[in-house]
Amino acid sequence: MSLPQDTFVSSGASVKASLLFMQKFSEAEKAEFDKKRAASAAETRAKHQPELDRETARLDAEIKAAKEARDADRCKSAQTELRDFQRKMEEHIQAESRALLKERFPYAVFLYDAEKVGISSTGEADQNELCPNSNQPAGTEGKTCQELYRAFLKEPKVFLEQGA
Repeated sequence: MSLPQDTFVSSGASVKASLLFMQKFSEAEKAEFDKKRAASAAETRAKHQPELDRETARLDAEIKAAKEARDADRCKSAQTELRDFQRKMEEHIQAESRALLKERFPYAVFLYDAEKVGISSTGEADQNELCPNSNQPAGTEGKTCQELYRAFLKEPKVFLEQGA
């Protein structure tokens, strides 16, 4: 939840603050996530394995030939190229695997950008849209942050479909 920049001005702070609420996966969610993560990683690795094998074999042959020719510079260069290639491919595989996991395990996150949080920049009481109260801004009846969050917890897919 994002808070207005003037929320803590009366305390001498002039920072944009946000609140983050986290909830641990249920055992079922964790099992599903782990299964889909492993499948995404395996699929991505299998997709890139031929290229990995081909380039690794080529560079290994180059290293071997350089050693046989006693060409230390060429050997060192090929070893560096092999390490760089393997690191680059691992980074690429991990990034692609994460993207695939995001597609297969869409995890809804509740975001709320509050404008009125019950305190003004001078520290005085102000309207509050965070929870039901007697000083809510007009139009927030039934739609305070707390009420929307509880509705989100019950049915997050509704929020995804509405783009709320």
